Amino acid sequence: MNQKEPDKKIKAIVFDFDGVIHNTFDLAYNANKKADSEISEEEYRSYFDGNLFEKLDKKFGSEVKDKFRGIEYEYFQELILDEEVREEIEKLKEDYDLYIISSNLIKNLNFYFEKNNFKNIFQEVLTAESHKSKVEKFKMLFNKYNLDPESCIFITDTLGDILEANKVGVKSIAVDFGYHGRERLEKGSPMKIVSNFKDIRKIMESI
Repeated sequence: MNQKEPDKKIKAIVFDFDGVIHNTFDLAYNANKKADSEISEEEYRSYFDGNLFEKLDKKFGSEVKDKFRGIEYEYFQELILDEEVREEIEKLKEDYDLYIISSNLIKNLNFYFEKNNFKNIFQEVLTAESHKSKVEKFKMLFNKYNLDPESCIFITDTLGDILEANKVGVKSIAVDFGYHGRERLEKGSPMKIVSNFKDIRKIMESI
C-alpha cells in the first residue's frame, strides 16, 4: 500500500452509497411502488432534489415508510458489488481516507458490505440513524476526524446531495449513472460530472 502524501490537500473522499457505489434506483423505486402504488418514477426522482427526508415526511406516514424499508431490506439480500467499483475504491483507499454519508439504513449497508466481503474499507459510515441532514453528517465527520471542507470531496448522484454539500463548502463530483441525470445535476454546480466510476480516480489524480 502506498503511503498517503502528508501534503495532499484532499485527505478524504466521502461517498454517497445509493446510486454511486451501487445503483439502487430501480430497487428503491419498485419498493416505493409496492408501498405506495400511485408514485411515478419522475415524482420519486424529485424526492432527491433536496433533503430526502423532508420530502418523505411530508408525503408518507410511518406505515408506508416502514413498509418501504422492509421491502428494501429484502431487495438488498440480492445485491452484488460490481468488481470494477470494488477495485477502484481499493485503489482510492491507498491515497485517501474513505467515508460514507448515506440516507439509507445502517443494517442495509452492513449487510451489503458483509455479504460482498468489503468490510473495513470505510473509516466511518453515517446513515439515516446518524441524522436526517447530510449537512449535519458532514459536520460530524469534520469534528470527529479533524477535517475541513477543503480537505474533502463528496461523490454523489443527486442534486439534493450536491446542494447539502454546498452548504458546508464541500466540493462534489457527481455521477450521472445513478438517481439523477447530467442536466439535473448541473443545477447544483458540482466540480465535475462523470459517467464512469473509473473517472473518479482520474479526477482525484488531477487535483
